[in-house]
Amino acid sequence: MNAPEPKELSVSLALTPQLVADLGREAGALEVAQAYVIDSPQMAALANTELQDVKRRLKLVDEWRERFLAPVRQLTDTANEFFNPARLALKASEECLKTALLGWNRKEEDRVAAERRIAEDAARRARAEAEAKAAAERAKAEEQAREARQKAAAAEAERARAAAEAERLRHEGNAKAAAEQERKAKAAAAERARQEEAERTRVEEGEARAQQATLQAAASIPVAVAEPGKLAGFSSRDNWVAELAPGFTEDGAKRAICEALSAGRFDLYSMILIDKKAANKLAKALEGNFNVPGMKAINKPVAASRAA
Repeated sequence: MNAPEPKELSVSLALTPQLVADLGREAGALEVAQAYVIDSPQMAALANTELQDVKRRLKLVDEWRERFLAPVRQLTDTANEFFNPARLALKASEECLKTALLGWNRKEEDRVAAERRIAEDAARRARAEAEAKAAAERAKAEEQAREARQKAAAAEAERARAAAEAERLRHEGNAKAAAEQERKAKAAAAERARQEEAERTRVEEGEARAQQATLQAAASIPVAVAEPGKLAGFSSRDNWVAELAPGFTEDGAKRAICEALSAGRFDLYSMILIDKKAANKLAKALEGNFNVPGMKAINKPVAASRAA
């Protein structure tokens, strides 16, 4: 750091009693000016004389003030000469390091985002595989249950046929044959009950296998990705700013905004700023011929006076 050699910096400001009294007297100038009632040529002449004297005294007070502040300005210039090299270097260092750390933050965020995308893709694949396996298990169980239902229906049909045949044989007096048919009817009823139980079992087992496939997939899903590294005392936040779009100049952007307003984009009204400085300059040049929509030129005379 190339700083100037150390210096003794001091300044002495003194107000003499006479200067204090003169300034106190001038502080009452407004009361004198406000007391003037200009209702005749004579009073106008007196007021004009007072105006010229006020301007002379104002110039004198400004000179006193300048002499009073000259040492302060010299002290300020010397202090800036001494401190500014260090301040500018430190400020530049601050911006340099902030830029570097923001770049590192962005890389960390990009890394974490990429790892998160990979983990999410893997999780989606695992869930899809689990859902497909669970659906296959349920479909298999449903097929087995359907077969059991068909067998139960066939057993019920056999039971009904055997019961009807047993009833017919009893009426005919053939007790032995009727008993054989009744035995067959009971066996068919037992087979129907067994097949109905098998149907329920197949459905329950299929659902259990489907849930197991889902749980196994959930256990295989990647764990959460670690957050970006944190630095003590350093943080960043989003700071959106508006810039000209590629290919647009300021005038081009203004035209585009005006076209959007014409198309109904009333939310863009705040983007139209009236340049009073440019408008005043145009009014001075055109005077009564000033023609700007929504504005008009007004003549506001400015008083001028020379000190006597």
